[in-house]
Amino acid sequence: MLCALRSRMPPSLGGRFTAVAAPAVVGTGLAQPSLLSPSALTCTPPAAGQARSTSSIINSRSLLEQYYRKLPIRKKFRRAMMRGTMVMCDRTGQVKIPPIAISGYDEKKNPYRGRFEDLRSPRVWLKD
Repeated sequence: MLCALRSRMPPSLGGRFTAVAAPAVVGTGLAQPSLLSPSALTCTPPAAGQARSTSSIINSRSLLEQYYRKLPIRKKFRRAMMRGTMVMCDRTGQVKIPPIAISGYDEKKNPYRGRFEDLRSPRVWLKD
């Protein structure tokens, strides 16, 4: 079908059409056909490497990130949860600062009750 249209399309527009000049025969008096004549255009099939294949695109988002993105919470809290600086409470569904352990303070006997910015303890870590 595309080869039937070769006489109507200029060679610069047809992606599959290539101009092939016929070899000149010396001494016979036959003129070489011009590159724009329909006999000079041939229809070439696409190369084997250009065939379309099935998509092999891999999701760029991890399953955990897809889960976090679907949660109905604000973006800054979603980012904090993905980063690990905040956790979601199982009981209330609120986003909270994770439980931390502070050296020099015991959670049951001597809990730290101030702001985190005012804490002067040399060692703070996340509880498991």
